This record gives sequence, C-alpha cells and structure tokens, in this order.
Amino acid sequence: MRFMLKFTWKQAPTEEAMALMPAEIKRGIELAEQGIGEAAYQSADQSAAWAAWAVWNCNSRDAVDELIKTLPMREFFNHDITPLAEPFVP
Repeated sequence: MRFMLKFTWKQAPTEEAMALMPAEIKRGIELAEQGIGEAAYQSADQSAAWAAWAVWNCNSRDAVDELIKTLPMREFFNHDITPLAEPFVP
C-alpha cells in the first residue's frame, strides 16, 4: 500500500537540525534502495512554509510509523500520513 507523507518544520530550522540533513538524505536513499521510498519532493518555496512530500510503499500504517522513527530529523518535523488509493492510470 502506498502512503503520502507530508513533512513540515515544527519551528524555524536550527543549526542542530541542519547538521542532520546529510544523515536524513542518506536514510532517504536507503529507503529508496529498499523499494519503500518511491518519490520525494520539496516545495520550491524556501520560506517558513517549506514542506516536503514522500510516497512510501509499506505494508501498513504501523510500518510507516515505525519507519518514521528511523529518520534522523524526525523530531524537527510535523508529519501527516495519507493512505493512497491505487492510481487511476496504469
């Protein structure tokens, strides 16, 4: 099952948060290599309204919740998770 994840900053990014960015990117690459991370996007707006979206393929919502716990920057982001229906177009 696919899930759309939306990540937004809880507060303005700090040096501490930004120092974790390389590890966050590495984790995203690992999830893609495992076939979990199918797509990732970030907003073109780099203001405080910045957001990122990801499509993950997981067996369940519980699996998504567990994987979020492995993200190095998880404590700095709010996240929304939306289960996705199958695509309309093959």
